Amino acid sequence: MKIYFFRGSIIWIFLVGVFSLTAQDMAYPVEGDGVLSFLRRWNRINDSYVREFMELNADRLNAQGGLELGTVYLIPPLHPGDEYPPSKEIASGGTDPAIFGKKLSEITLQSDRLKDACFYIISGHGGPDPGAIAKIGNRVLHEDEYAYDMALRLARNLMMESATVYVIIQDPNDGIRDEMYLDNSSNETCMGEPIPRDQLDRLKQRVDKVNELYQRDKGEFKYIRAIDIHVDSRNKGKRIDVFFYHSDDKHSKLLATTMRDLFRVKYDTHQPGRGFGGFVEQRNLYVLRHLKPPSILVETGNIQNEFDRRRILSSNNRQALANWMAQAFMEDYKKSVR
Repeated sequence: MKIYFFRGSIIWIFLVGVFSLTAQDMAYPVEGDGVLSFLRRWNRINDSYVREFMELNADRLNAQGGLELGTVYLIPPLHPGDEYPPSKEIASGGTDPAIFGKKLSEITLQSDRLKDACFYIISGHGGPDPGAIAKIGNRVLHEDEYAYDMALRLARNLMMESATVYVIIQDPNDGIRDEMYLDNSSNETCMGEPIPRDQLDRLKQRVDKVNELYQRDKGEFKYIRAIDIHVDSRNKGKRIDVFFYHSDDKHSKLLATTMRDLFRVKYDTHQPGRGFGGFVEQRNLYVLRHLKPPSILVETGNIQNEFDRRRILSSNNRQALANWMAQAFMEDYKKSVR
């Protein structure tokens, strides 16, 4: 994907990424952009930038005060202290790393081993659907917040290995968070589109978005996979390990099995003698049934169980889960790409 910036009569062409812009720069929005998501891509992330943007572009906005595809918009100048550090080269395309939050938006490449790989990462629920809910005292935990945090961590890990990554469910305000109790919100979108209230419509929306991207990407990459990350909800006394559902596809089954096997090794290393009860199973779930790329759904624990919650509430544990999933993807890539 390319974005075109105009300075006077000269056209500058850049791959999508993170850039510092001057007061005179302009840019086109991409499909799904609202004012907030458009500004976040250029590190304009507080309310003062929104006010400045609306004033600069009063004659360019549509009747609802929104953006129009094909219209070029003025970018407010960066405020002192908001400038990005010198950016590192990252894989072209994919989700803007600004989504990880200001402190983690800079991606330093660790290798190029996934340069031919593309991933679609879905975090379960979101928007009007919080998913599983648990209460600890006066704290209310929502599944979608924890699934989203793990999805972001996984996406960033894969991008550091030069993968092209699309985060399908996005929150314009929440990057990667280290708090134990994550604040709940309902402003998640499906890549900029409002998430419907009806369950079937919600699932169809994210499946359609992945399939649309896959139709475009399948001729460009050697390896493409989708993953849907969830937190389960069962009886409080039911302790479960991470388990992996796959679609009726040999590549999906191989990925789920590879991920299960790697988790088993990690558990044996970090909790010797405990054993690992996670399993692999084909399930006829809507998302797995309709996604076109090889796909798996991961359940990371029982949010109602005190011991499983430690796996979910600790940011270190959420990062470990993301690290292991990323490592499993790299193992699967080596098995699948000859």
